[in-house]
Amino acid sequence: MHAVVLWNQVSLQDSAADLDVLVQCVEIETGLRNLGFTVDRIPCTLNLEETRTRLIQAKPDVVFNLVEALGGTDQLTSLAILLLESLHLKFTGAGCIDNMLAAVKTTIKPRLLELQLPTPAWISSAVPKWQGLGASGRFPTRVIVKSTSEHASFALQDDCIFTIPGGSDGTAILLQRLQQQSQRHNSLFFAEEFIDGREFHVGVLSEAGVPLVLPPSEIQFLDFPDEKPKIFGANAKWECESREYGATDRTFEFPLSDQTLLETLTSTARDCWLKCGFRGYGRIDFRVDASGQPWIVDINLNPRLTPGSCFGAALAELGVSFDEALRRIVDEALR
Repeated sequence: MHAVVLWNQVSLQDSAADLDVLVQCVEIETGLRNLGFTVDRIPCTLNLEETRTRLIQAKPDVVFNLVEALGGTDQLTSLAILLLESLHLKFTGAGCIDNMLAAVKTTIKPRLLELQLPTPAWISSAVPKWQGLGASGRFPTRVIVKSTSEHASFALQDDCIFTIPGGSDGTAILLQRLQQQSQRHNSLFFAEEFIDGREFHVGVLSEAGVPLVLPPSEIQFLDFPDEKPKIFGANAKWECESREYGATDRTFEFPLSDQTLLETLTSTARDCWLKCGFRGYGRIDFRVDASGQPWIVDINLNPRLTPGSCFGAALAELGVSFDEALRRIVDEALR
């Protein structure tokens, strides 16, 4: 059988987060060849007509979709999926509608509320009023400012944790802060109540339409000073020379006292996947507050799944090899 690895073309001047797709291409191509596939690699750019022509000429049995951005933004990734759907090609990962829903955080959060899934309250300059406050109606006093549609902890630094000034002007000052971030990074930002607690990542892999929930992992913040926000930001993910990179770690080892929490994380991830009707593979990120309540803070469809990633590590923890994971993902696409 013949597979095409479709990837977003990058240059050596791009960030480490963008260049990571090249590492993924090599590892996935190797894995697919180990499974007996012949493999072509086709770059995807905003010249979709050229990409369309190359896909038609390649005549793949399946396309492994690694397009993470187009035109320098994550907002346009759905164009590649829409192209694959228009050609009636079988491809891995999320469909266009699911990707469009999950890719924009301020779009998926109202959906989570409708489905009675826990997500922190939020506000944006597009909708300048608090949403998801819950029965108490209590306004948050500490927030995290995040990009609405860029991923991989885009522009997420310590100063994105913001304490809202007291008084009637607090929300107005916060909205001004969001506008400043949006102008600085040419991307819309929103503010979400900051859950000052533990961070967990839970991978999900569809098998014959049924979600297999992978073992939850926790991001450990090692030797962080008390005043330093415990966030898995851009430095911790991509800047290998930074203090944050060396002071964060991933663990799958938990005391017995965490058993109920782990079961709740697993069941909530499964409920989220089923209720949203997702397909393919993904990762659901949680923050857990001091009372032990998990909150969904991000949903990543088609996440990085190579062995060094969070998803890849969870597969290994479950005893699933990288090649076996690729086989399951491709089988789901062919199904």
